[in-house]
Amino acid sequence: MKISGAIFDMDGTLLDSTEMWRGAAGRYITSLRKTPEPDLGEKTKDMTLPELCSYLKSEYAIATTEEKIAKGFNTILREDYLADVDIKAYVPIILERFKQKGVAMCVATSTDKSIADEILARLGIRDYFSSIVTWKDAGCGKVDPEVFKYAQSVIGTPTEETIVLEDGLLAVKGAKEAGFYVIAVADDNEKENRAKIQKAADRFIESFEELL
Repeated sequence: MKISGAIFDMDGTLLDSTEMWRGAAGRYITSLRKTPEPDLGEKTKDMTLPELCSYLKSEYAIATTEEKIAKGFNTILREDYLADVDIKAYVPIILERFKQKGVAMCVATSTDKSIADEILARLGIRDYFSSIVTWKDAGCGKVDPEVFKYAQSVIGTPTEETIVLEDGLLAVKGAKEAGFYVIAVADDNEKENRAKIQKAADRFIESFEELL
């Protein structure tokens, strides 16, 4: 197929950061001297930030506003990103090849835009993307088909020429529902869903090396 546009997920796709992201809510709760649920990361992995903050406030009886919870969570998330996150293998090579071919690229992520912008810049790949799209921009959850449609409208490429690269099962399904060709990228934190992801996606890759 002709590819004129590409929408990349960030955590688990471009970056080896899914485990860190899933653990951030637990680390925030621990910082409040409370004990997080063992499966907190799994329960909240597909939530938007407002949904996450509402859940944490309710479940852990946090006596502050959801806005302050969001600020505290993002502070921990940013520290984690800057301390121990790296790009997945072959990502810079693929991005450079897409750039040379004139493919318009953007990032669609659940992470706060300012944090995503900072970490991608630190890792040297921010300039490959014309924009960073978040759930807040699209007005819906990251796994909602509308997020991918909004990202497509930002880069301005036809649906039939736009690919989505994702690692999560619900996001893969959302992108397919939106009508895109989806390349699923293997991530250790989605091992339990691998068979379902392979079935839902148009293509499944273990590594970006397979796209060379």
